[in-house]
Amino acid sequence: MGDVVIDLGELRHQEQPAPVAARVSPHPYRAALSVAAAVLLWLVTGSVPRAEPARPVIVPARLGDSMFVEQDRLYVVDAPPAQPTTAVQSRVISTYALPGGVLLSRTTATVTGAVFDVTSAGDTVLVSYQVDTVGAEATVAVAAGTDRTLWRVPARLLSVSRAYGVVLLRENSPQFGRLNWYGVDLTTGRDRWILRQPVLGYTTEAGHGADGFPLRLVTATVDGHLEVRDTVRGRIVATADIPSPPSWSRRGITVWAAGDLVLLGGFGGVTAYALADLRERWTGSLDLSGRWVQPGCAGGICLFGYRGGVQVIDPLTGAFRWSSPRWTSAVDVGNLLLVTGREGLEARYPLAVVDPRTGELHGDFGMWRSVGQVRADGTVVGLRQRIGDDVVWYASLDPRTLAVRVLGRATRVSGDCQPATGVLVCRGIDASVAIWPLTES
Repeated sequence: MGDVVIDLGELRHQEQPAPVAARVSPHPYRAALSVAAAVLLWLVTGSVPRAEPARPVIVPARLGDSMFVEQDRLYVVDAPPAQPTTAVQSRVISTYALPGGVLLSRTTATVTGAVFDVTSAGDTVLVSYQVDTVGAEATVAVAAGTDRTLWRVPARLLSVSRAYGVVLLRENSPQFGRLNWYGVDLTTGRDRWILRQPVLGYTTEAGHGADGFPLRLVTATVDGHLEVRDTVRGRIVATADIPSPPSWSRRGITVWAAGDLVLLGGFGGVTAYALADLRERWTGSLDLSGRWVQPGCAGGICLFGYRGGVQVIDPLTGAFRWSSPRWTSAVDVGNLLLVTGREGLEARYPLAVVDPRTGELHGDFGMWRSVGQVRADGTVVGLRQRIGDDVVWYASLDPRTLAVRVLGRATRVSGDCQPATGVLVCRGIDASVAIWPLTES
C-alpha cells in the first residue's frame, strides 16, 4: 500500500481509518483529485485481504517500574520497595537491545531515591538518581550485569561521550552554595576538570557533536566576563570581557548557545558572539528574558516564549524574519519547519508545516502529534490516541508532501509511547512494555 493522505476521525479498534484529504493550503482541483485518489485506492485494495496486524515483542515489567528508551536500548528499572527498611535501595536495571527486545544484562545499582536517567557506554551502566528531598542528586556507574559499583559522583548525569570516554555531570546544591559542573573519566570516575559556576553568573552547553554530547560550556557573569571551555579536557579555549550595563547586576543575564553563536543579553538588548573566539557578530534589540532559544530552525534562530509564540531571526545579522503567537515548538526538516501549536485537546496540537523564511503555512497534520527525532528519510513518527482509549495509532508523517502513511496500531497501551530505531516502545495498561515494529502491517 502506497502513501495515503489521511486524517483519523473517530476510530474503532477493529477499523482501518478511511483515506480523506489532508488539510493543506487551497489548491485548484485538489478536492476532485482527493476523491479520485480515494476511489482508486478502494478499487485497488477493496477486494484484497489485509495482512494480520503486527504483533509486538513484550518485555515484562510491573506497576511502578520505570522505562527509559534510547535508539538501540531499552532500560527497565524495577520499582522501589513499598515500605523500604533503609534509605539505601538496590534497584535492578534490565537492559534490552532494540529493535529485537533481547535481554542483554541485569545490573544492580545501589541508590537512595527516584531514578532520573539510565544509559550505558560499553560495559558500564550509568544511573542518575535523587539523593534527598531538598534537591541533591548523584550518578553511579556499575559494571553491566553485576552489582559492582565502579564510581559515584554527587551530581546529575547530563551527557556521555563514548568516543572521548568522558561523562558530563552537574551538581545542583544551592542550599550548600554549590553549582558545579564536572567532566569525569568514564572508566574511573576521576575528575578531568571541575567548573565552579560563579554565583553571579550562568553556564550553558554549546557546540553539540553528532552524538549529542556538548563539546563546549559557555560561562557568563554579570560583570561582563565570558569563557568558553572544552568539555573533553577542561581547557579554556576563549575568553572576553565586555561592557556590562547596570541592569545585569540587578536583573541578571541570559545566555543561550545558537549553533556557532553565543547570545548574551538582558532586558532590552542582545549581542551575538562567535562561539569559537567570542568576537562580536551583531547586536539587536531583542529581549531574551522569558524565552528559550532553538538554533536548529532550518537556517534561522527561533526564540520561543515560555507561554507560547515564536520569533525567528537571521543568524548572520540578527535581523527579524517573522513571528507568530500560534507556535510553541519547531523541528527543522530540510528546508521546512515542523511546528506545533496550542489548539486542540493537548498543548502541542496541531502539527503543521511552515516556510522558515516567511512563516507561511503550507498545511497541517490535524490531530496527529510527532514524537522523537526526524528520521533518515525525512519523515517523523506520528501518534493519535483518543482520550480514555487504550489504542495508539502510529504513522509515518512526511512534512514535504503532507502525506500520512498509517503503519499500525498499538493496542492495550497507556499512551506512553517513544520511538527508537525501527520500533515504537509503549507502556501497556498492565505495566508491561510492548515493542511495536514501525513498518506497515
